[in-house]
Amino acid sequence: MPADFNQAGLMMEAASTGKASRRSRKLEVQEIMLKKIRHIGVIVEDFEQAIEKFKGFGLACTEVVEVKEVGAKIAFMPVGDTLLELICHTRPATEEDKVGQLVRNQTGSLNHLCFEVDDLEASIQDFQRNGAKLVEGCPKRGAHGRIAFLYPETTAGVLIELCEV
Repeated sequence: MPADFNQAGLMMEAASTGKASRRSRKLEVQEIMLKKIRHIGVIVEDFEQAIEKFKGFGLACTEVVEVKEVGAKIAFMPVGDTLLELICHTRPATEEDKVGQLVRNQTGSLNHLCFEVDDLEASIQDFQRNGAKLVEGCPKRGAHGRIAFLYPETTAGVLIELCEV
């Protein structure tokens, strides 16, 4: 996608229709110690149903771990170099389990998962064949390409975005 940077550090991009433009600030990139996103943890209520739903969307469950000390079952599903981590609590946190209390009481939440795809229409069809429902008005232009969202009630409670770059 062509981009021209002006002296103020603003980036102008022509929208796909050529009628509009978007502006975003050019951010300085600082060297940090973080290497990559290792995993994205999602709390689920129905462990087996969530695993099967994401398998239906093309993810493989490569590992299931029960961590009895914290009262959780965890499934790992690789997506490129990142893992989707499905977490199901099997009991309430104990008084001495500060990490478990923190995780269970987390007031912020994951907004959505975005998966990069090569063919948006084909990916939408794959998800729909496995029970996902496309949000009205999608696909549409997003910040980094064409996007589509799927209703979370049809994707194991997780809002999913597909992005064709």
